[in-house]
Amino acid sequence: MELSRRLQAVADLLDCHQSIADIGCDHGFVSIYLIESKKASRCLAMDVNKGPLERAREHVIGKRLSTYIETRLSDGAKAIQFVTGENGETKLEVEAALIAGMGGRLTIQIIKDSIDKFKSMEEFVLQPQSEISKVRQFVREIGYHIEKENMILEDGKFYPMMKVVRGEVCCDYTEKIPNSLKKSLETGAINEADIQWMYDEYGEWLLKERNQTLLQFLQRENSLYSDIMENLGRTDTLKSELRQKEIREKQKYINLGLEWFEDEM
Repeated sequence: MELSRRLQAVADLLDCHQSIADIGCDHGFVSIYLIESKKASRCLAMDVNKGPLERAREHVIGKRLSTYIETRLSDGAKAIQFVTGENGETKLEVEAALIAGMGGRLTIQIIKDSIDKFKSMEEFVLQPQSEISKVRQFVREIGYHIEKENMILEDGKFYPMMKVVRGEVCCDYTEKIPNSLKKSLETGAINEADIQWMYDEYGEWLLKERNQTLLQFLQRENSLYSDIMENLGRTDTLKSELRQKEIREKQKYINLGLEWFEDEM
């Protein structure tokens, strides 16, 4: 099964597991890929809508993978079940899950609605389409952390994604940051809250690994806001002044983000 660049990157973030849930599976292509590539022995292809689920079922049958992929109607992760293991212990029927292509708010709600299930997983991969910073903040709030990130540019759109695993991590805000930002921290020009804001907004690992797609994103944002500021400068109203103040704050963090790609670590 050949996937789009976005879905291939999402699948690549997953480790190999016995069983994986594809939540919001759409046409079932990722589930098929996970079985064919032997990243999973079993997949749950799940969707809240009957139409996409039926198409996924047809694709699974067409690939003769019905033994390995079960299509299941589910509102988020609610249909994932706890089962009794060989030794009589209760365990979740999947070890991992992925949620790709949904809004950030919906992604968070799906996890909240089945928090006991997600906290029983070894990992889950998220590719929210919006409100990325809120998703990253939520991951920390539930006692998990982002172990790996990637960002893909496809058809003119940027798609950040993250691999989430158990356990909190004590953040060292001076680790792997540019020397210029270390000096800014020392002088008080910025503080740890500023660094955390960038991690939530742009991705800690995307910054630390100097992800080139993130660089493209920051450059585009910088150009976009510069054009907006130029247009706003032609009007002298209170509304314009307030908007310019808001944009200057955004540009501050964009420029701080760009320092990761310009300065030595």
